[in-house]
Amino acid sequence: MAEYTNAEKADMILVYGATDCNGRAAQRLYAKRHPVRRTPAHTMFARLHQQLCETGSFQKAARNRDRTARTELNEEIVLDMVETTPSLSTRGIANEIGISYSSVWRILDNSALHPFHYQRVQSLKECDFALRQAFSQWYLQQRIANPFFAASVLFTDEASFLREGIFNTHNIHSWAAVNPHVTRTRAAQDRFLVNEWAGILGDHLIGSYILPDRLTGPRYLIFLEQVLPELLDSAHVTAATRTSIWFQQDGTPHISVFLFGITWMQNVVNDGLAVEFQRIGLPDRQTFPVWIISSGGK
Repeated sequence: MAEYTNAEKADMILVYGATDCNGRAAQRLYAKRHPVRRTPAHTMFARLHQQLCETGSFQKAARNRDRTARTELNEEIVLDMVETTPSLSTRGIANEIGISYSSVWRILDNSALHPFHYQRVQSLKECDFALRQAFSQWYLQQRIANPFFAASVLFTDEASFLREGIFNTHNIHSWAAVNPHVTRTRAAQDRFLVNEWAGILGDHLIGSYILPDRLTGPRYLIFLEQVLPELLDSAHVTAATRTSIWFQQDGTPHISVFLFGITWMQNVVNDGLAVEFQRIGLPDRQTFPVWIISSGGK
């Protein structure tokens, strides 16, 4: 693969300016204007523009040390590879094109590319997205009607902590001259977990509270009727604030437990608040679950 000519680089600068310095848009425009040419990576346009600004030339400044591995051709190949498959490792790229992985690192670093870790997210079905969009629109409408709406929501969640905890083998090392074959015990025969509940209401942290290991409907009802009011008292949530709380019910693992919460909410609770149930359409696999409004009073 030949390196780009000065004429090709000049055309790249032209389309980069025509697209207001948008690399991806410049890549599309360049391919449209020059369909028979090799299309550069979208990062090439910004690098070329930066080079012109710094050196005033398409030719890179001479360096004191040899850069046989980091040629313009190798840089283009590396950038093309990560654009096509962003999850490639530097060692995999190095082995593929025959240069050191440190050279690959420098090429990526000079192009302002960084290795970002994947984040685990909830698995969703196709029908879930419309429900989430509807919820988001509903929430925005509430914020428009009442800019302080978020402060009246008791956001709740539940987390389970296992005995084994979290162990990341990528970040744990044991330095030694000879492999010590270190191990870490896991999968204990005697297992246990801790279910912890907590909530946030405006500037108040509600809880946390350790729930039973096996949360049943009756046990959840005891939590709502007896424990939750005490947690609100401990957080100094005033009676006036409680009359307009929206309760976000989350973390209930079984439908029977959820129904106990609904029954409790639809009845008159400890301090005589009249409760109205309202369900905002959302899937069971969600970050933002069922909402219940507590409104009115004696």
